[in-house]
Amino acid sequence: MDVKLVDRGEEGELILSGKLEASNSAAAEELFLKQADRFTNITLNMKDLKYVSSAGLRVIKRLYLKVRGNGGELSASNVSDYVMEVFEMTGFATILNFK
Repeated sequence: MDVKLVDRGEEGELILSGKLEASNSAAAEELFLKQADRFTNITLNMKDLKYVSSAGLRVIKRLYLKVRGNGGELSASNVSDYVMEVFEMTGFATILNFK
């Protein structure tokens, strides 16, 4: 998985591409939580994210908890139909803000 960062002041946008899965979840978690310390609000741009596994969902949940704990909001944008289906089946569709 590749991640690009766009700095928008208090909001950071993480542009994700590839797959968020067990093989890269530890590195993704480290990067995501570092950004949660830097930005109040974070948007995950999933335009090019093809797949998310249960390990990837765990990383997103930890990011969500950290951002909310800091008084911010975690949003998702450009979510593919497949990833949205995963979010709906797991309840993530009710906790994330969608742009």
